[in-house]
Amino acid sequence: MDGKKTTLQPYMRSKYYLLLFFYLFSLCKSNQKICEGENCRNGKFHVTYENGDRFEGEFFEDIKHGKGIYYYSNGDIFEGEYQFGYKEGSGIYSYANGDKFIGSYSKGKRQGFGKYIYSDGLILEGHWENNHLQGNAKIVNAKGSLVLEGIWKDSRWMGITPTNSSMNAIEISNPE
Repeated sequence: MDGKKTTLQPYMRSKYYLLLFFYLFSLCKSNQKICEGENCRNGKFHVTYENGDRFEGEFFEDIKHGKGIYYYSNGDIFEGEYQFGYKEGSGIYSYANGDKFIGSYSKGKRQGFGKYIYSDGLILEGHWENNHLQGNAKIVNAKGSLVLEGIWKDSRWMGITPTNSSMNAIEISNPE
């Protein structure tokens, strides 16, 4: 009897795993939003949301996907690429106060090289990771002259970048 029980156990176990898989699969499918008929936006649309925001752009199965312009109710505007509902690729985010960010986005966050242009003309340029300025970056004025260069971490200036030739030393001339 024990011999039959041990040979059937692996078969029964895999059968239960298969049933569990199909149950979970059908449960997940039933929770997905299904876009059907006239309720499904595909192509270019103008949408106004309850909070006063507006979107003019491309949709795929009722999700922002493609080029578009998002007008926030606070006066901010984003113009760029969307992929499955997220800002993705190059884009320009214009703030109501006159500031502007021009750069790359990934899953809705600043990612890669970008320039933050202040309304007074200063330009902060560097590498962004997960919406924060990271590593070497610089600030230049409207004429292109360097104002500040240094190391940034989580969008906070950490200090001046040392050059290899300076070895962190300052030479003072000797009058004698």
